[in-house]
Amino acid sequence: MKKIEFIDQTIRDAQQSLWGYLMRTDHMTPIAEVMDRVGYRAIATVGSQAFTVQVRTLQEDPWERIRVLSQLITKTPIRGSYVIFALSSFDLSTPRDIITLWIKRSVANGIKSFWICDYQTDMEKFIYFARIAKAEGAEVVPSLMYTSSPVHTNELWAKKTRMIASAKDCVDRIMIEDASGVITPEATRELAATVLANCDGLPVEFHSHCNPGLAPLCYLEAIKAGITTVHTAAAPLANGTSLPATETILRNAKKLGFTSDIDEDALATVSAHFRKVAEQEGLPIGVPTEYDVFHFEHQVPGGMMTNLTRQLSEVGMLNRLDEILEEVVLVRKDFGYPVMATPYSQIVGAQAVENVISGERYKQFTDEAIKYILGYYGEPAGPVDQNVKDKAMTFQRAKEFVNWQPENYLKSVEELRKEIGPDLSDDELLLKILIPGQPLKRTEQKKPARRSAGKPITPVSVPAEFPSEFSVDVDGEVFNVKISPVWDGTGEAETTIQAESSPTKAKKAAQEGSVTAGMAGLVLSFEVKVGDTVNAGDLVAMIEAMKMRRHLNCPHGGVVKEICAQIGEIVEPQDVLMVVA
Repeated sequence: MKKIEFIDQTIRDAQQSLWGYLMRTDHMTPIAEVMDRVGYRAIATVGSQAFTVQVRTLQEDPWERIRVLSQLITKTPIRGSYVIFALSSFDLSTPRDIITLWIKRSVANGIKSFWICDYQTDMEKFIYFARIAKAEGAEVVPSLMYTSSPVHTNELWAKKTRMIASAKDCVDRIMIEDASGVITPEATRELAATVLANCDGLPVEFHSHCNPGLAPLCYLEAIKAGITTVHTAAAPLANGTSLPATETILRNAKKLGFTSDIDEDALATVSAHFRKVAEQEGLPIGVPTEYDVFHFEHQVPGGMMTNLTRQLSEVGMLNRLDEILEEVVLVRKDFGYPVMATPYSQIVGAQAVENVISGERYKQFTDEAIKYILGYYGEPAGPVDQNVKDKAMTFQRAKEFVNWQPENYLKSVEELRKEIGPDLSDDELLLKILIPGQPLKRTEQKKPARRSAGKPITPVSVPAEFPSEFSVDVDGEVFNVKISPVWDGTGEAETTIQAESSPTKAKKAAQEGSVTAGMAGLVLSFEVKVGDTVNAGDLVAMIEAMKMRRHLNCPHGGVVKEICAQIGEIVEPQDVLMVVA
């Protein structure tokens, strides 16, 4: 009898898909040791993009989370990730030694397995970093990113599988990943047979999402075809836009005659714990979704759909979601049918939003769309529409990117440390590069990692008399002050007070000549300074929104009278960035 192995995605992809990365470390630690006993082949944890949410939204140290989990999860390898082009998905200028440092620090903090999500269009670069990860003692598992399109044929999948297998000296396994959940049972049978016939004996994993409701069926087809490692999540964080439930796939696989080392009692305890977390925190429980033909056309993955709907709500455009998704279908075709997974799904989605908001297709191009068209994200699977390419090349920004080379790609870690912060540790330096503008605080773990002694610990509530945050106005500058009680549920609480090291200016009230952000995001740069004369339509600032660099063009001409925000500041759609009058 064949044995089925499970990769757990509960605290990684499942929480991204259903909870938007809002699972805190204290949601995980009480159940971590029980998760270690379930019998998973590996437990996945979040990568660089989620680090940003941890720091900005949860105000946690992501490296500390990995260290704590590795103290509690000692038998099961913890799987992290890295990106061969950058720390985050769209910064193609990330120095090579910084990506190397990310890999080494991940292993040092407790990561034993790496999932590499880049589409394999640069095997030389992929092999370079894979060998570093292997030298550090980690497992390397590249993803064969699945999508459905006229150009993605079985012949193409066979070619890509052989390409990955050609690096067998530094690759341990191949993961078929269907981030959008668009594979069908029939396509699963064909793809599994193709990959298994061309993988040169490498073990193959299967990972798909439940967006249109077919994933549980596809998993059974993958298992019957010979794939014996599958990615799932504990039931409360399964289904919806997440992955299938471990309990369901295990039960059905056993009916097919397969065995597993999963401890079902421990698994039940894990599910009960996260169901309780969801109830306490008001977070959604995953439920099966109805079949949606339209999803197979736009193929927007779940995490991106959540982000897109939030962004549209913030600017009062949620009623145009279907229009934008229709535009996604057209942009994807124009761009040669890229895989709808990071970073390509965001490149397509952000350009579709630009096309709809501006009222004219390709009136503006995002920087990432231009770089994609120029081939900096790798050779597209299909040809880019020549008319779109010609129009892109009429823009000054496109001309600036011709013959573009990653800035400082070969700069050393020590050179960067001198520029960014001589006193920063390796972990702090990586966070500073990954999350520009974010003040970093040195934190010390006050207590050893909490152990559950076989049972998940019920989180204790901090007494109501302890407030959490204040905003203190000092001569027009607002300091965010946090009061953090240190309390384990017994005795008196010790209260510490922290203030952000970099104050933010009080929000400017709108007035004549105000230029607002228009979309929530992070201010990356100002392209003008006080005293400059600008014309209507001139580029005046860059904002990171939907994980993308978004151009902010001045709606009117005039002289820049005031800059009202700071680089690195998170702004809302209505916030005034500058006054031009």
